[in-house]
Amino acid sequence: MNSVEHNAEANLRVHLLRCLADTCKDMGIDPERLCMGLGFDVADLSDPSCRVSLRQAGTMIQRALSLAPGCGLGLETGTRETIASIGLVGYAMLTSRTLMDAAALNIRLQKHTGPLLYFDLTTDERIASICATNHFFESDVEIFLVEEAFSSAMKLAYALVGDGFRPAAVDLTYRAPSYAAQYSRIFKCPVRFEQASNVFSVDAAWGTRPIATYDPLAHRQALLLLQAADTQEDSGTDFLESIARIIRRDLRNAPLLATVATQLCMSERTLRRRLTGSGVSYQTLVNDIRQKRAYELLNNPRLTVDYVAREVGFTDSHNFRRAFKRWTGHGPRESR
Repeated sequence: MNSVEHNAEANLRVHLLRCLADTCKDMGIDPERLCMGLGFDVADLSDPSCRVSLRQAGTMIQRALSLAPGCGLGLETGTRETIASIGLVGYAMLTSRTLMDAAALNIRLQKHTGPLLYFDLTTDERIASICATNHFFESDVEIFLVEEAFSSAMKLAYALVGDGFRPAAVDLTYRAPSYAAQYSRIFKCPVRFEQASNVFSVDAAWGTRPIATYDPLAHRQALLLLQAADTQEDSGTDFLESIARIIRRDLRNAPLLATVATQLCMSERTLRRRLTGSGVSYQTLVNDIRQKRAYELLNNPRLTVDYVAREVGFTDSHNFRRAFKRWTGHGPRESR
């Protein structure tokens, strides 16, 4: 493999970038142009050991967007993918018992598919929702990533329970693009733009749908292989991300440290010690997540500062403004 960045940041799997390269090739764009000067080439993207950094991934996507403007490149990439595109996780999903089991597994093992967004799954008696959160990229790359994630979710669902699958709704934080009609054609459900979060919602009844290829032995074998791969990962990073995921589930009411410890099956004392060993305090982690989420919401001009304050866990906008100025050196209105 060429000189892919060998540092702590170069830890992203390249499933998505490989699919993007294939899509661009089918559209008449030389995929090698996307990789030029990034330290890897198209052949590297088919190497299971290949890892890239956020910078490399974001640059490749931005290049692709500049060469294929206004065509819904994320939608095109997602709809061309198959369940095999996400490797061993796809096989583990195919051998799961139900659609909900497969979806929960995909969320739990998302680091194995190289996602560039964070995904959380929430359920109640009526609706199951996948929320996609962007913490790293500019708005154009975020749109691409959300399009790819949600359109590929349709392809995954078709592979697992048939092409009769329909989501209940798709909510998106950005304005409707010029090609918005493609969304209705792909999702076949209400699509709402300029919403507070990027959410793919499904009627809970779909979650109980059995998967015809369910096989408990093959499923267990796939999980064992994925577990073995975990030994190659940075356990410290995984630990902090597990805590962050719990916090993000309800940022309005950030959980107490003791609550997080219970969900991680450890004592509060052990959790505090591990955080100290990682060089971060629990409150710092909460504040970082609040700051990133505030930036995301402030990018939506339809959301008031009062609304953003509540969404990130402040009881009034005055305290939010003070905290935001402490974080950034300026007020929230100056960030819009």
